Formats: sequence, C-alpha cells, structure tokens
Amino acid sequence: MIDGVQRAFVVDLAPKHLKATALGTFHTAIGLVALPGGFIAGILWDKISPETTFIYGFVLAIISLLLFTLVKKTT
Repeated sequence: MIDGVQRAFVVDLAPKHLKATALGTFHTAIGLVALPGGFIAGILWDKISPETTFIYGFVLAIISLLLFTLVKKTT
C-alpha cells in the first residue's frame, strides 16, 4: 500500500525530464538500505533474541523522529 504512494511522491518532486532517473535513484537507495538493514535484523534475531530486533527498530524510529525535528521548512 505504501509503495505506490512513495513512487508517486518521488515523481511529483522530480523535474519532468528526470522522472525516470529519480525513480531509479529512489529504488537503488531503498535497495542499498534494505540489504544491510535485513542483515542486521537477522543477526540480532538469531544471535541475541527476537525482542532485540524490535527494540533496535524502535530505537531507530525514535532517532529518525528526532532528526526530523532538525529539518527546517523553507518556503
């Protein structure tokens, strides 16, 4: 459900002549981030405990929220 919205948002933000390049860059970035993320989650699940994986995700979500507060809106 989220994938289509993400693609539409990327296309809306990209200039008309770079829409395909923006989508390719977006999916490359998602792939490069998803691979180590899944690897880290698997190691945490296997070597420590399943709960650690969820705690790790929670901590990263909190860090993301804090970083979003640093982003200033420009008009």
